[in-house]
Amino acid sequence: MDYDRYEIEDDSYYLFTCAELKARDHEFVERARFERMLDSEDMDSFLKVLGETVYSSFISEIGSRSSFEMVMTDSYGMIFRYLEERLRDGHRMLSHILFFEEILHNMKVIFKSVVLQKDLSGLFIPVIYDWGYLTEMYGSDDDKDADTPAGKLISYLKDVLEKPGEKDYRKVEIGFEKFYSGVMLAVAEGLNRKMISEYIRQKIDLINIENIYRWKQMGEKKGFDEILHNGGNISLDILKGFESETMDYTVRELEGTDYGNIAIRGAQYLTSDSSFSSFERNRDLYFLDYFDNFKYSISNLEKIFQFFLKKKIELRNINILFTGILHNAERSNIKCKID
Repeated sequence: MDYDRYEIEDDSYYLFTCAELKARDHEFVERARFERMLDSEDMDSFLKVLGETVYSSFISEIGSRSSFEMVMTDSYGMIFRYLEERLRDGHRMLSHILFFEEILHNMKVIFKSVVLQKDLSGLFIPVIYDWGYLTEMYGSDDDKDADTPAGKLISYLKDVLEKPGEKDYRKVEIGFEKFYSGVMLAVAEGLNRKMISEYIRQKIDLINIENIYRWKQMGEKKGFDEILHNGGNISLDILKGFESETMDYTVRELEGTDYGNIAIRGAQYLTSDSSFSSFERNRDLYFLDYFDNFKYSISNLEKIFQFFLKKKIELRNINILFTGILHNAERSNIKCKID
């Protein structure tokens, strides 16, 4: 990646916020403590170590519920409220970029709830939009929110699902995922920050690579036209060229891209364990490294985004640890997902 093409300008508006977040760096769980949690013999010893961290106030509730999800959702809510309070009006859509995966998940829950005619609110992650707001939007003909990301996504689902005739719902879901990527890329470009737009373009590249791997692993018969998203840095013509090639050839070619490490390790674990966990972990590491290249800037939107992206990744890793220890999973299997 040619990082010299970015000029990250400091913004005095964010001077206090970035100084505050810098002072909160001690909140992140250091590697040694992660190792101690990983070595925990049981849940009690895990919670004892977790109690030494910024998550200590949640310990009793985690133990009583045997779940870490409440900590994640509460933390997401605090992050969203912090961004709403601290960001310029023109930058508040940054939260949509940060919660890219969660918004997609929620929209797919709405989609499945409509198709199955079931209340699936228990699967919903309460961040940015709540369940009632989105379901009400789907059931309403009022177009006052039509130009918002949520309005565009809901409108797409309504248009597709309310068309007469039989539907291939898996095909509808794949089409929605592609549409979603386009909406989020437009949101990122609306922030007018090259680095944030590039982040989404890289996410699209990695979605495409993962979809290609899934297609080849599962022997899907759908063409690449259906599974590849527009907007990434790797041209669709190049990616479509892998459709008739072997997995080995595809991996060798992708090794020469910015995502070489992810492509190689992802293929290795997919072959040995039929798992995408290594792909997901190396994607996290890639983006942490991407933003770390600009660590010497002082106060800007990118530094704020970097802090909370790191926090989200930490929360996900602790959840993996918690779930693995709760179910007495092999520690080596847990380690490969967070190492």
